Amino acid sequence: MKILIVGGAGYVGSPMAHHFWQAGHDVTVFDRMSFGAESLSALVGMERFRLVQGDIRDAQAVKQVMQGQDAVCLLAAIVGEPACNRDPDFTREVNLGGTRNVLTAAQDAGVKRMVFASTCSNYGVADTNNPVDENAPLNPISVYSETKVQAEQEILASATDTFIPTVLRLSTAFGVSPRMRFDLLVSDFTLAAIRDKKVVIYGEQFWRPFVHVRDIAKAFGAVIASDADAVRGEVFNVGGDNNNTRKMDLGETVKKHVTDATVEFVTRNEDPRSYRVAFGKIRERLGYEPDWSIDDGVAEVSGALQNHVWTDPMDARYRN
Repeated sequence: MKILIVGGAGYVGSPMAHHFWQAGHDVTVFDRMSFGAESLSALVGMERFRLVQGDIRDAQAVKQVMQGQDAVCLLAAIVGEPACNRDPDFTREVNLGGTRNVLTAAQDAGVKRMVFASTCSNYGVADTNNPVDENAPLNPISVYSETKVQAEQEILASATDTFIPTVLRLSTAFGVSPRMRFDLLVSDFTLAAIRDKKVVIYGEQFWRPFVHVRDIAKAFGAVIASDADAVRGEVFNVGGDNNNTRKMDLGETVKKHVTDATVEFVTRNEDPRSYRVAFGKIRERLGYEPDWSIDDGVAEVSGALQNHVWTDPMDARYRN
């Protein structure tokens, strides 16, 4: 199968590119290369792999790279509240305008499947006693989640007998990636524990769901391998029930692996997002279960940091 990964040089995209290539697919990555192409250096020059630099706001470039593809995985976006809040207009150009370009190009080129990376942040604030499933009301409380919700709606409405779009609402990503990020909670807390010997946690009572970057790639693979009727016009939460956790519990997990670190809690309500997520649908419909626990992820990141995998983890290229 020929698979196009739009945004395939990023934190989530680069493990996905490796995943699909190792599975024997022809992989094309289309990416603006905002953080360079180092994350794909092991694939560049290999058979069945092609790297194309381009911007999803450029409709003609998107149209050109879409030709001959069987499936497209759309990851490219301005991701996360801080990055989106820096320039909301630019965020809408990329997250909505760019998504529309990819959707239109896929339909025009006769691409059969489209898998869209959305976010569990769309649930906003929810009753943490009752994990939210895919039918729960959406409560976007940021430019980031607002653009994702609108993009979801337009993509799902495009489903036909011959065009099979699927939306994946991703939990907060963690784990080591060829294009690392240290601004996400698991790696942020782990780095602070090793570097500062102290993890300061704001809003320790809030819940979040988490998923490893390799398990995200696995979920995209499960969708593309599934029968069309199981995934056409469907939404799936991506993660595992055991990877719902409070920030305070994440801090304790980090402390277990970095035993000389302390954890400090600062009560704060500025970021009100708190939600637990149900993952029964993807488990029952697609047979999907994540392989990585949060504990596994903290051990992986802390081990890599202690082995000096990154010369300077504070470098700006490791943050969005």
